Amino acid sequence: MQQDTEERFKTGLQVIGILGLLGIVSMLFHKGFVDISVLWQQHSGADFLAALARYFFKNLAG
Repeated sequence: MQQDTEERFKTGLQVIGILGLLGIVSMLFHKGFVDISVLWQQHSGADFLAALARYFFKNLAG
């Protein structure tokens, strides 16, 4: 009985950990998508790639 409870607890923690990681990854992708969308609206055409490169290297640390 003790073994079964411990396994359920571990499984529950794994599920919570996976859901937390999915939340963090989805927030990162959402922020990236929003930032790229704003850049796309501000810089059209070939200027977009140059602006994206500047933005990427400017914000590389954080």
